[in-house]
Amino acid sequence: MKWKIAIGLISVVLLITLIGTGIYQLTVGEAKGREQEVVKRAEKRLTQEMAPDAVTFENVFNGKDQYTVFSIKKEGEALRAFVPSKGKIETRPVKDGIKVDEVIRQSGDQGKIVSTKYGFEDRALIEIVAETETGYEYSYYTYQEGSFIKRLRIN
Repeated sequence: MKWKIAIGLISVVLLITLIGTGIYQLTVGEAKGREQEVVKRAEKRLTQEMAPDAVTFENVFNGKDQYTVFSIKKEGEALRAFVPSKGKIETRPVKDGIKVDEVIRQSGDQGKIVSTKYGFEDRALIEIVAETETGYEYSYYTYQEGSFIKRLRIN
């Protein structure tokens, strides 16, 4: 009788694991797969249009338009390339950009920082996402000086 209970419990655990894996693949896994396709297309476009010496993927930024951000080297200069799915590829020298750590230091305590990334929305910018007691706070700063642009709170 005890072995039937043990087999039943093991079956329930396996079933829950399989269901959880399936849900993950249909949601998070599928979204990551779509993001990887965006990155591949953007990198291919970047190498065709600019022919950089070296390319390193940084992140995907979803603003008004989706931009894929890369660090590149072209003719010995370190650049940050902002590649939209359509439209002009924007580049900014890495040396002109303020470091994310410096923006965080200048802006003071923002709570628990969840993510930081470079992006592009009408201009190069830095996005910092912090967790608050009631939700999340998205803060945007200029790429060159780290000056505050805007803040959005999602509760």
